[in-house]
Amino acid sequence: MSPTGRLRRWMIGAAGAAALLTAAPHASASPLAAPDAALRDAQARVFRAALEAVSPLVVRIETVGGAPPLRQDASGEIVTAPGFVQADGPTTGVIWTSEGHVLTSSFNFAREPAVIVVRLQDGRRFVARLLARDTVSRLALLKINADGLPTPTCAPPDRLVPGRWALAAGLGHGSSVPTVSIGIISAVRRANGTAVQTDAKLSPANYGGPLFDIEGRVLGICVPISDNDGDELAAAEWYDSGVGFAIDCEHIARRLPRLMAGESLERGMLGVALIDGERVVGSETAEPGGVTVVGDPIGPAAAVGLRAGDVIVAIDGEATPRLLEFRRAMARRAAGDEIELSIRREAGTSRVRLRLARAAELRHPAMPPEQAATRPASGG
Repeated sequence: MSPTGRLRRWMIGAAGAAALLTAAPHASASPLAAPDAALRDAQARVFRAALEAVSPLVVRIETVGGAPPLRQDASGEIVTAPGFVQADGPTTGVIWTSEGHVLTSSFNFAREPAVIVVRLQDGRRFVARLLARDTVSRLALLKINADGLPTPTCAPPDRLVPGRWALAAGLGHGSSVPTVSIGIISAVRRANGTAVQTDAKLSPANYGGPLFDIEGRVLGICVPISDNDGDELAAAEWYDSGVGFAIDCEHIARRLPRLMAGESLERGMLGVALIDGERVVGSETAEPGGVTVVGDPIGPAAAVGLRAGDVIVAIDGEATPRLLEFRRAMARRAAGDEIELSIRREAGTSRVRLRLARAAELRHPAMPPEQAATRPASGG
């Protein structure tokens, strides 16, 4: 019987055990003891079947070489990043295409390793190439010379609901069989709408592994997440805290074509500083909200004529009444993406198209690079 068939059978068993709880005779000295045991056993079988369904996708990733990552401290001195947050030792990845594309967390490659080896569940080992990484989503895409590989089934978006079971699998502890931790979906649309939050135990050993449901469907790829978009080692403070994140399949689908083409992705920048626009509370005639440009724009924003006082009311038709909505819309886009901004200026509204820049590309033509780097660009 296939893993899916076994899974359905055990789920039926779990439902039957749950029914026993309501049918237990009240006269018994311990009326719930036997049904409780049956329910726990059926539940364990469901979890095992879910792990069996996803296990063929889970790979061990081993790296060799690479220098410790460097950071600039408050005084400007270049120092080695704190040791406890450095990616080290074997870790986990997920086969994503039958042609040998493997998704994992970019956290695992902070050392820029010289050699990457991927071990499949059938024992085969392949030297892998690091095709590209997404520094904001903390994803990395590897390629091995294999085909005919199993591929994941992603859970439908409407199944990402707080309170549902969530399991995380990993191979970073040396076992030949994936380890599993069990929890629930704690929240959705975290990290500006790109991630699922879970209380299943996550650690550097299973960063890059799958977060999946009890039907063996993938919910996302486990990654560390923090507010520091440019630092792939950030968010180590969440380790073993009961708070974990996985980049959901919808966001992965948007990023994957460019990663497969070998393009590493960075946060997309407009070249503006922004504040929430002001609205008159209680006024029915007040103009719709938006985010207001402050200071002189640079980069793409300057190139299309944005200026201080302009109000961005939408990105690609998606309303941005506050900075929260603006940031969520921008988080789903990367440097190089072309977007359309709806702008309110004085009494009129217009639309402009521009291509988002990398942070390093934000240069003011009248200023040297070292001064241009200090120009306000916090709004994107």
